[in-house]
Amino acid sequence: MGLNRQHAAEIISHSFIGRGYYRLVLRAPDAARSALPGQFVMLRVSQYLDPFLARPLGIYSIPSKSSIEIVYRVAGRGTSLLTQMEPGSSLAMLGPLGRGFPAVEPGATPVLVAGGSGFPPLHFFASRLRRGGLSTPLFIGARDRAGLPPQPVLASFRKYGAKISMATEDGSAGVKCMVTSILDDYLSKSGHAASSVLYACGPRAMLAVVSRVARDRSIRCFVSMEERMACGVGACMGCSVRSGTGGFKRICTEGPVFEAGELDWSS
Repeated sequence: MGLNRQHAAEIISHSFIGRGYYRLVLRAPDAARSALPGQFVMLRVSQYLDPFLARPLGIYSIPSKSSIEIVYRVAGRGTSLLTQMEPGSSLAMLGPLGRGFPAVEPGATPVLVAGGSGFPPLHFFASRLRRGGLSTPLFIGARDRAGLPPQPVLASFRKYGAKISMATEDGSAGVKCMVTSILDDYLSKSGHAASSVLYACGPRAMLAVVSRVARDRSIRCFVSMEERMACGVGACMGCSVRSGTGGFKRICTEGPVFEAGELDWSS
């Protein structure tokens, strides 16, 4: 592991942005220069050894040449402790890690699909697509309104040219259905369906359906997998998933972004 991936990252700003989410900006020049959409960092959530393990957090954006931005949702003791860290403090950080999203090929139409709290890597990706002059359809799904990204996140996606469509299972926001239903409807009606490439992040069940939609339409699909991790560098094998050709792949090193056909979705 190169020394440039190990950082004492100073907290520049840390604030609550709604619906259980926090925005954390860290001073980490080396990470900011090398990070790619879809990569993540392993962040110690306090300055102490309890909890012992670092937490994997997707990179939300690169707001400057010397900083990275993380948007995370409180999901347990570790992230609860992280909310207490104040600007001026430093956190041990390892990264950027993993394999990110591949570049969009000429003539392809990128289509983004986010489920639950799976939007951060797609937001980083959208910022790079906007730099390339692309306007991107974005499908966001959740169980209910409370599970959708907070308004500052949606506004930022729109700033990057994303055309947002939302679905909730209970109908409290957007269309009452699974997000994969409005995705499939878009592909059925869009004149760009044949050139579409799907980029998705969210719960495994959602990714399995997105993968099937792509397979049935013979279009490419890249998925960013979410999994608990202990080391982030492939040593512990704790984040392994079944490969489509037998054996296993490690999300932290061979992912977290995979072409959908690389994985076994049957289990």
